[in-house]
This record gives sequence, structure tokens and C-alpha cells, in this order.
Amino acid sequence: MGRTEPSVGQPPAAFRKDVRAKKAKATLNKTIPALLSAHPRSRRGTEAAELIANPPALKTKQDDPTVSASSPPGLVLQAADTLTVARRLLEHPDTGRVDLGNKEARVGILNMASPLSPGGGFLNGAGSQEEYLCMRTTLLPSLKDEFYRLPELGGVYTPDVLVFRDDAGDELEKKDRWFVDCVSAGMLRFPDVSVNEATGRGSYALAKDRELVLQKMRSVLRILQAKKVRKVVLGAWGCGAYGNPVGEIAAAWKRVLLGNNSNKQSHGKNKAKGEVWHGIETVVFAIKDHGMAEAFEAAFGEGLTRDDPEEEAEGELEDDPDAARVREIQEKIEQLELSIQQAKTTQLQDGLRSILSNLNAQLDKEPKRPGRTPVADDDSDSASDGP
Repeated sequence: MGRTEPSVGQPPAAFRKDVRAKKAKATLNKTIPALLSAHPRSRRGTEAAELIANPPALKTKQDDPTVSASSPPGLVLQAADTLTVARRLLEHPDTGRVDLGNKEARVGILNMASPLSPGGGFLNGAGSQEEYLCMRTTLLPSLKDEFYRLPELGGVYTPDVLVFRDDAGDELEKKDRWFVDCVSAGMLRFPDVSVNEATGRGSYALAKDRELVLQKMRSVLRILQAKKVRKVVLGAWGCGAYGNPVGEIAAAWKRVLLGNNSNKQSHGKNKAKGEVWHGIETVVFAIKDHGMAEAFEAAFGEGLTRDDPEEEAEGELEDDPDAARVREIQEKIEQLELSIQQAKTTQLQDGLRSILSNLNAQLDKEPKRPGRTPVADDDSDSASDGP
């Protein structure tokens, strides 16, 4: 069915970035301090934030039958942003009761963070997943300057992060605000990638990069497991401007979460490398970019269930896939331009410009027609991982 309303052109990217930057400064300097004053629990959560480097695997007794027989967590993919998925997980599946305090549900999310600076490009108007978490929650004050640069393995654990805005950027009434735990960690940046000319799919050129990604993922899950999080929201970590191939990231998550169940040929000493994520019941991959969600699902293969809500948000563009695809490319270009400005080396700038050139060429091939500005900007890792 076609569109019933005329399309409205998007404002220029620079204008939208300036609007976000002004709102970001007001959020940090006025809104969040007032909220922390009104919500002591959130203030205590901010103060309790801790940097956890090289988290150890959870020690379990080998003869504990409950651990040895533990099943892998249920794995689900939803084409939605991180906080939308987290809010759904607060709902009891049987009663429908919503645990806004996150006391029983124990939901935790991954902030796919910039490893270099708190909040990434939040105050500059960037629009990646981390920036939108900072715009809608009290996360940013917990990311203290002394925590940076983030460790290669590990991250910042923040309990009781208060969510005070909805996905449209509007303030939630006090009775509708809710809490979630968060781990902020950085992914591998700009790895060497080989591209298969026949399929167009990328893969890591170096085995050490693939192994480092596995270690990063295990570290995040170890922190969440140690903090007794039961339901986890992850994403296509690093598959945006940082250039990690979506197929590699999907395969790595599968190997980490399912262990030897994801590789029937695993045997011998490899079995000792698998970790049991005892206590983690559900993992949901929140990937709002539909194209990336499909690529992630295809690469992951068996073991992952697609579970998108039947109803679409009123303001979304899923009835117009061409316009949605153009918007996604434009957002990626906008974030890359910002990353190029903030890059500290010529080599890094050249690498980013190469990616930008490919995106511009891709945009030129799309239909030349205006798209409508969505209700909310993309809240997925496909836009950028930070500066």
C-alpha cells in the first residue's frame, strides 16, 4: 500500500546535528541534575558506577548439577532500539505486569560506547546508540573522566540508570519512568578487513582481531552475569563507522553465547574455552536498521529467533523501504563526517574517508526523492559507535 501523505524533506544534516547538540547540553546541565535530585535511587546508581577491567569468568563447582546442565540463554532478534527492547523485557510474560523498578526482571543493556570519551559525540550532536542513551537516560554522569580510556577488556557498570524520555524524545511522566542496568564498553576500531569479491561480505584479515572481539564479548557478559542480570540487550556491536563486518560480529556472539553448541566440530581442549552463562535467561539483539538486522540474522543462523512486534510505530517509515534505506545511509554519512573531524591521525582520517566515499556512492544509486524525518533518530550501532 502506498503512502497516503506527501513526503516531507528532511532538514539538512548539519541543522539536525545542531539541534541535537543544543538539547544535549540542556539535558546534561539542567535536566539530569534535576532528575538525580528527585530520584535518590538514580543518584546512588550514578555514584556506584564502577570501572571493571579484565573481569574473570564466574567460578562454579564442576560437580554442581545445576550449572553443568544449564542451557544457553534464549536468543532473540528484534528490529528496534536498545531502550524499546529493554522496556519490553520489564513486562512479565504471563501477568503483563511491568517491573518499572527492574527489581525482579533484572534487565541490563550494552552501551556500545566510545572507548575514548564519556558519551562519545553526545555534546556535539552525534546520533549513535550511545548518544541516544545519554539523551534519554541518566547514564552520562556515571561515565566519569577517570574511567577513560576504557580498558581493552571490560567496561563501566552502572546500576539503576533512570530512563526519563521515550523514543520520540519526549519527557516521560514520573510514574512512567523506569530503571535499567548498563555496561558501557568499546569495540575494536577500524580492523583490517578482507572483502570477498563474489559475495561482497567482509571478514577479519587478522586472526588476532577475531580473538580480541570474542574476548571483549565475554568480558561484557561476565560483568552482567556477576551483577545478576537475567535479561540482556545487545546489538550489532561495532558494525557501524568502526568497520567491523556484521557477519563476523554475529558469528562471534553466537560462539560466545552458545559455546560448543554453535560448532559441532569443537573437541578436545577447545571444550574448556566455553563458558556457561548461568543466570542469564534471555539475550535480545536490538538492531533497528532493518538491513543490518537481516544480515545479522542470516550470519547468525540457527539458534536465533526473530521476534518483531506486529504493530509498527505510527511515525516509522517501514511502509516505504526506499525512503528508510536512504535515511539510514544519510545518518551513517553524517556520523562518519563527524568522526573524520575528530580523528587524530591522517591514517585514521583516510580510512574513514574511504568508507564515506563508498556510502556516498551507495547513496547516489538510490532513488532521488525526499524522505520524511522520522519521529526518532536511529538508535542502533549502525550509525556510529562514537567519535
